[in-house]
Formats: sequence, C-alpha cells, structure tokens
Amino acid sequence: MTGRTPEEMRERVLLWEEGIRADSALYSRITRGVAENDQILRLIQVAPPGQLEMNLLLGAVQYLLIADPLQPLARWYPSLGGTRIDGDVMAEFVPFVLANQEAIIELIGTRRVQTNEVARCAFLLPAYNLVGRLTGRPLALVEIGTSAGLTQNVDRYGYRYVADDATVELSPASPVQLTSNTGRTVPNLARSIPNIVWRAGLDLYPIDINDDDQVRWLRALLWPDRVDRHRRLEAAIDLARRHPPTVIAGDAIDDVAGLLATAPPDAAVVIQHSYVLNQMARADRERFMDVLDGLGAARPVYRVGAESLTRSPRTTLDVTVHGPARETRVLADVHHHGAWIRWERD
Repeated sequence: MTGRTPEEMRERVLLWEEGIRADSALYSRITRGVAENDQILRLIQVAPPGQLEMNLLLGAVQYLLIADPLQPLARWYPSLGGTRIDGDVMAEFVPFVLANQEAIIELIGTRRVQTNEVARCAFLLPAYNLVGRLTGRPLALVEIGTSAGLTQNVDRYGYRYVADDATVELSPASPVQLTSNTGRTVPNLARSIPNIVWRAGLDLYPIDINDDDQVRWLRALLWPDRVDRHRRLEAAIDLARRHPPTVIAGDAIDDVAGLLATAPPDAAVVIQHSYVLNQMARADRERFMDVLDGLGAARPVYRVGAESLTRSPRTTLDVTVHGPARETRVLADVHHHGAWIRWERD
C-alpha cells in the first residue's frame, strides 16, 4: 500500500493516460474515469512498488473478463468480440470492479506488469546490428526482464520498415510480422537480420508459455482495442513453443554474471532491457550499471536499452559499451510498442 492521497494517485493516473492516449481510445476513456473515482484510486494502491497501477488494474479486469466474456463490460472489449463504442463505459466498468474487488486486489497485489510486446523487436533489431557491425562477431543475447522470452526470437520474426523514400522487408515468410515507420529513410542498420548464436533471459517472475493461466495474464495486459496485438502475441507464442527461449528466474544484479559466464566466448555479449529500469530504485539501477562495468573489464559488454525514466513519455534507444570507460551512443527515439523509430544517426 503506497499511502498516496487520491490527488497524488489522480496525477499518476492522468500522466499514464497521456502516454497511452494515442494507442487505446478505450483505455484512455476508462483511465480518465478512474481518475475521477476515489474508491478505485484507493483500491489500486495495493500495487507493488515500481509497478504501474493502471496497467495492473486494467490487466486484472481483462484477465477476469477473459474467463467470463458474457459480462456486460466485455461488450466494450474487441479482444473478446465486443463491438460497443458508444455510451458510458464507466457505467459498467465501475460496478464490475467493485463487484470483483477482492479478486482484483489479489491480482494487483501479486502480479507484475510483464507485457512481452514483440513489436519492440522492430527497434531492438537495428541496435543488435550496430553491435554486430562494431565487433564483427555473432551475438550472445542476455535479456533482462525477459518475461516469457518472446523478444529473444527477434531473428525469427519478419519486419517491414516503412520510410518516406522506401519500404524494406525482412523475412516475409515468418508467421510473426512487425511493421515500423522509420521517417525519412530506412537506415542500413534496419536492413538485415542480426546473427544471434546464443540467447537467454532473466526475470524475477518469469512467465511459462506452456502455462495457460500465465498466458492468460499476458493476454490480459494487452490493450483490448488492439486486436492486432492479440493476434501477434498468439503467433509469437506459437513460434516460441517451436523455438523455446531460455527463461531463468533470477535478479539482474545478482545473477547476470553467472548467466553471462555461460555465453559462447567468441560471441559479442549484448545485455538488453526495455522498460525495466523504471521498476528499479535509483540505487539498484546504479548497482546494475556498476556490475556491467565490472564484467566489461574482462570482456566487452554491450548494453542495448530502451527506457523512459522521466515524466515525459519519450523512450530513448541507446547502446552502451561497459568496461573501464563507459560510453553510450543514442540511436533513436522510439514508440513504446515499436510503431515508429526516429533516428539520431545510422
């Protein structure tokens, strides 16, 4: 329980709404309604530290609706076959939350925001290619906050990079296809599939893609009016069941060295994280960087990060070389679900 006042919670909720407004009209409407409801604002304070309250609330609601899609509220959820767009969604959202308050509090208090949005691979791919270009080596990928490990299969997805001057397609036969707008042109870094020879990931609370309940939670975290994301998730899970990612329960600070020690010695090591550092306390983020600096003293460590650590919804993609002298190169501003990339340089 955070102990924030309703006014403080209202501010947090409305700030979250700014970030998702362009992506989900339904969730934007619901979030503005939640900001006006002190009872729900108090309820969502059970979220664990570092977790986004609205993600957990909306995930909990959709999780329950997936199990009971005949509820009146489900008529607003295209992911569940709903078609309703007019009227007052809060007239059904609020009663549903209050009627299922006990279950929702349990979910908010015990689950984590572990969206495994594979569309982020659209901006991770060029960052990996940069490391390959800099080192001339194949890549060993270590993903922090790997969730179900779906983004570990970055080299098994298809890509369509759309720019003002051209469109570049990669692996068009893949069952998972990702599209991203790259602005003026498609940089060279986005014109090939990276050579990944080894991959593994760490997560405090990993998700098992063969566990129906855990997959249901992954589905529940997706915006319900983005049916394309639901279909993409299903395709990515099917592919991952054929090419199982390595997902290990562990801590980024304490366990990354042990995992890194198992990577092939002739590969360039890439540590990747997206929307993970915001869940760490500042002191833990600094400890994590210090650990990577120490590891980089013996073997170069390239860290690919996509994070938004300010009140701005801006997400920055960068590549950092860890070692005796830490050096960061900013590549782009990116959409949090990979819809667009705005490059600093190629």
